[in-house]
Amino acid sequence: METIIVSVVSMALIIVSTLTVTVSTLQSANRLADAWKSMEQRSSSVSQTGIRAAAPDSYQGGLIDLTVQNEGNVNLNDFPSWDVILQYQAGAASYLTYAATYPPGPGQWAVDGIFVSGGSPEVFDPNILNPAEWMRVSINPSPEVAVGEMARIIMSTPNGVTSQCYVTRS
Repeated sequence: METIIVSVVSMALIIVSTLTVTVSTLQSANRLADAWKSMEQRSSSVSQTGIRAAAPDSYQGGLIDLTVQNEGNVNLNDFPSWDVILQYQAGAASYLTYAATYPPGPGQWAVDGIFVSGGSPEVFDPNILNPAEWMRVSINPSPEVAVGEMARIIMSTPNGVTSQCYVTRS
């Protein structure tokens, strides 16, 4: 009788542990598939995003006006989530925060306008930088770029696509 009880308990333990391992394996595979799908979506978004920032030919001080062209296939917005970094020739760098209104305050950047080719203001999808549109961005550096000093401006979209340009104060 004791051997029957031990056998039944052993069989129950084997069945429970097999079910536990099977369920854990299926849950892990499901999590892996979800992570893979998320990674593919992010990778697709990054590969379809492209921006090109261009600095002015001449800079005398004050606001730095850039043009940022959407060269990708993704509509870009959520400007508060963009990163703008100004790196000075001397080695210092400053992170600029987004200002919702123009002109930006010291240490801020703002969108002055979004335009279609030919320079006409955008009419469709206001405040969204659609493919082939460009925007004028004003940066208010703090501290000022010194006379004769070069600065690098790095812009990054929320999904991590970056562009950089250089400006020298004359």
